[in-house]
Amino acid sequence: MSNSFPPRTVVVIHRTGIGDLIWHIPYLRAIAAASAEGKVSLIVRPSSRAADVLAAESCIAEIIEFDRKPRKSEGRRGAHDSVAAQIGFARAVHERGFERIYILSGRVRYAVLAVLARIPERAGFGFSAAERLLLNRPPYIRPHRGDGNWVYPEITEFCLAHGLVTAPVVPKMAVLPERLEAASRQLAALPWPRYAFSIGTSAPRNNWGQERFAVLAAALARRGCGVLLLGGSAESGAAAAILDALELSLRARVMASTQPSVQHSAALLRACQFCIGNDTSALNMAVANDVPTLGLFGASPPLTHDPLMHALAAPGMSAITVEAVLARLGELAAPGVEAAPALAR
Repeated sequence: MSNSFPPRTVVVIHRTGIGDLIWHIPYLRAIAAASAEGKVSLIVRPSSRAADVLAAESCIAEIIEFDRKPRKSEGRRGAHDSVAAQIGFARAVHERGFERIYILSGRVRYAVLAVLARIPERAGFGFSAAERLLLNRPPYIRPHRGDGNWVYPEITEFCLAHGLVTAPVVPKMAVLPERLEAASRQLAALPWPRYAFSIGTSAPRNNWGQERFAVLAAALARRGCGVLLLGGSAESGAAAAILDALELSLRARVMASTQPSVQHSAALLRACQFCIGNDTSALNMAVANDVPTLGLFGASPPLTHDPLMHALAAPGMSAITVEAVLARLGELAAPGVEAAPALAR
């Protein structure tokens, strides 16, 4: 191992989603602060959209995509699915000369890759004896056993155990100034207060449905609020259907933005005062940009990692009514809803 200090560090993130990556951001900053030149390189899955999500982060030296077993919805084979491709990937990582690797996962595969890449200092979750056999920098942690999603609690526990942080850190996201300026121009005509609707989801069971979103958009627009229908390119049809369902007198108060840039979506969220929607990456993006959020959790446990994240839970998305959402907004003193008129039918 080189005598340089602090060491050149690469971090592995196994999770596949944009929201998952956002949960890692404060801990990537902490690891980078203890690494050479205050930066880290990342090994990530392509679906995490790391280059876009982290475009405004000064602590990222390089993003290395490990394309193994893409999501089924992508309908393709990964470039690193074969054993030969993974060995070649490890060789390419070795050539970069990393001195330390943090594996933010309990998967043995990444410990094997770290050994094949001949990285001298190897730290990871160490969930299994097999993984610990290939790692050489304890302490190790145990899998999360509490309620809710396990990703953020496990990263937090690992970074606490390694002295990288002294307390849990709420994830916050950096956004490029040019994106903030573009978002401000795009939403200039949308009235305040502005509500962003997170209408997309990678899991159909988490989708509240365009019909309910349309009724909620109309209810908020009648109160004088602006509504932004936010999603990726895959949500363009749903956004168009929601707009078509609105009466003409309300159309000027509802706008859609379904485009591929994560940075631009984050900037649009910053120009809104509240976010409502499905359990998807936009919810995590909203609170990571200091926007109070109401998540609709009918098929997944509520998220609790940020005090700005509020929840409306039910045994199934269809059990969450528009009336219930408006009532919850009233309880939260959400802008424009405090003295709301009755929901028109």
